[in-house]
Amino acid sequence: MNTQREIPLILVADDEPHTTIMLERIFTRENYEVRSVHNGVDALETAQKLIPDLLLLDIQMPLMNGFEVLKALRETPSTSTLPTIIITARARQPTDVAHGLNLGADDYVYKPFEPKELLARVKSKIKAHELEMALQRRTRELEALLTISDEFNLYIEIDDLLTLVPDLSLAFLPGESAMICLLDEQQAINCYTRHRAGSKVYHKQLVPPSFIDKFISNPVPSIWANEPSSLEDFDYDSGMIVALPHGESLLGFLLIASRESQYDDKHLQLFQGIGRQAALAIRNAQLYEIQSNYALHLEDMVNERTKELESAQQLLIRAEKLASIGHLAASIAHEINNPLQPIRINLEHMLEDIQDNVPIDTRAVETIQESVERIRRIVSRLLEFTGKRNLDSSDIQLLNIRQIIESVIGLNRKFFEKENMQIAADLNDLPPVYGSKDQLEQVFMNIILNAKAAMQQNGTLRIGTYLDNDYAIAQFTDNGIGIPSEELSKIFDPFYSTKASGTGLGLFVSYGIVQQHHGEIEVSSQVGKGSTFTVRLPIHK
Repeated sequence: MNTQREIPLILVADDEPHTTIMLERIFTRENYEVRSVHNGVDALETAQKLIPDLLLLDIQMPLMNGFEVLKALRETPSTSTLPTIIITARARQPTDVAHGLNLGADDYVYKPFEPKELLARVKSKIKAHELEMALQRRTRELEALLTISDEFNLYIEIDDLLTLVPDLSLAFLPGESAMICLLDEQQAINCYTRHRAGSKVYHKQLVPPSFIDKFISNPVPSIWANEPSSLEDFDYDSGMIVALPHGESLLGFLLIASRESQYDDKHLQLFQGIGRQAALAIRNAQLYEIQSNYALHLEDMVNERTKELESAQQLLIRAEKLASIGHLAASIAHEINNPLQPIRINLEHMLEDIQDNVPIDTRAVETIQESVERIRRIVSRLLEFTGKRNLDSSDIQLLNIRQIIESVIGLNRKFFEKENMQIAADLNDLPPVYGSKDQLEQVFMNIILNAKAAMQQNGTLRIGTYLDNDYAIAQFTDNGIGIPSEELSKIFDPFYSTKASGTGLGLFVSYGIVQQHHGEIEVSSQVGKGSTFTVRLPIHK
């Protein structure tokens, strides 16, 4: 969905007026905005101009048929991923359906159609497109931050970084001017300003001193637009400012401003990432400068002081890396992949149903929507992974462990069946436990997917629940390849993985979640026979 719109926009292209009128009524009732056109040329021009959230496209139209319109849209970068559903009475032959899908159609609906089914398909396609765009945007941001990190690592002189940081900010974000300011030990401010080549320079100082003093007293990342009256002599319409943090202290701040662009939260998120990477590079440069000064002027103390500085630098780098983009990228890739699996499997089955003219299973659509929402929550948690890992009291509730495991099994059963694997469940009703439903789902999802990765075709994962004194027990036993005894003590360590493509975060995160629930997670294994993971959670009294 276009983030600038409050409600989704549907473009209907059909040469039958009564059909467009009916579709307008259907979608207007459901709070969609609808635009209609009646020939192929208008359909192409309107889609390229408005970039709707979804196109309902008839095949048989004047001037250009639907296939020609679809081909032109897919060849245009701005509309190449536009969700498109062909709605027609003509394309009933398998070759016609295949032709439309090969051109890039996302779905087919035949006239006459069932309104509820059409609404469900449209909602599903828009949601899937939103997820795809969000993931692509986040991937681009991560790639940009990794590139920036590599650039920063090439420089160890502060003067070089004072030039590089604002230049890279202007390279990856819209804007005409950027400024980096550092605070010395006396809290004096030293700033360096860069302007985009070819842009008009309005002021040497981007913001008044009063604005800088206010930010230093409360260094909260912020965006401003349509310049408030309090910023006198400020000639830029929009800007962003972020801190350059070092632990609990402030190294300085980074600012970017523009008269041509309006910044939003997505810009601010990337700008904060640049600020964190810049702070790490600048702090390392400062430590390097300190080391150089000691070596030059205090040769009698160099050995002792160098060891202290190297130790401090290693501790700094280790702590900063936990908040760096590499850690964040690995966490997102690992955790989001879990709910993406049922999305992919259900979409494949839905496509098969469409090709076979079988009605789509509405439960599959609901499962996709649930998984999308789960991804949103996981991303929100992972963004705070290195800082706040305590349970949120608003998430704590009485939970039925059996229902949570059944839900996770339901999300993964088709995924297992596709690989000729089975899930055998023997789940007993247990007293409730206190905890976070989302976090415990994440633990059980990690264990189940690890078991699948460890098994061959025709493998079986057995899941059971039972009561042991004051603990609810969930046990997962696979007949996979097993874990060597020398590796059992390491599998809950961060970044340790026995899989070639693993990140080593799944079991580490799961271990932390179970501990926060005052429980225990254990593993036993035999090479060639399989592994058993046991989760113990205290029951509520």
